[in-house]
Amino acid sequence: MPVRPSVIRHFWIVALLTLSCSSASGPLKAPGAQGEYLRGKDAYDQGQHLKAIEILEAFERRHPGSQYIDDALFHLGKAHQATHEYLLARQSFERILISFPRSNFAEEAWFEIARSWFLAIRGPALDPEPAEEAARSFADYLGRYPEGTHVEDAREALRSVHNTLAEKAYLNGRTYHRLGRTEAARRFFRKSYEQWPHATSAAKALSGLAQSFQDDERWDEARETLQRLIELLEPDPERYDEGSSILERAQKDLNALLR
Repeated sequence: MPVRPSVIRHFWIVALLTLSCSSASGPLKAPGAQGEYLRGKDAYDQGQHLKAIEILEAFERRHPGSQYIDDALFHLGKAHQATHEYLLARQSFERILISFPRSNFAEEAWFEIARSWFLAIRGPALDPEPAEEAARSFADYLGRYPEGTHVEDAREALRSVHNTLAEKAYLNGRTYHRLGRTEAARRFFRKSYEQWPHATSAAKALSGLAQSFQDDERWDEARETLQRLIELLEPDPERYDEGSSILERAQKDLNALLR
């Protein structure tokens, strides 16, 4: 009995689909270390970060000499990042640099170490360590890879970190100022402005410094600081936090002191 053409067509369609699916899923069914690594990477790519961590940590234990170990460490670090385990993420990226300094993931590891510190920043009023380490690490990355893949992202992040550190110093100065400890306040206001002169809080820091001199009746230093503050703000007051109101107040204070 002859086979109908429709049956033949159905057979070839099924065969083609089977071959296509086998080709797509083949790497995930690869044997040994390669297959285990690819299963972990696939879990990460699918957003199953806890599953990826479990598979890739097991892979690292079982196959420390595998050609895929630096790949596994990189995706393990990224999975830890995604679950906000920034210390563990940094440790994974650092292991790449220590054990596989010539890895294709070396540049990525340097950047992701800095990014892990950056993601751990909780705000200027809290622990400054993540911001300080992020600043150092992004500077390290830019020094090593001045034309690297993530240069613009690193520069932008570094500007953000500097704003955070400058704000932290300014807030410390404001706290001491409110307590009447003007000398201590000045140390932090100067730190905020002098170390990060391009930070958005630079005008607030100079304004606090000027006010502390006025409080201590150190009029010459107050006038000098107010003049610097006005020169900073006049070209573009909107560039700084509260810039317009600080400029208006500084002009009034300086006029009063010049009478």
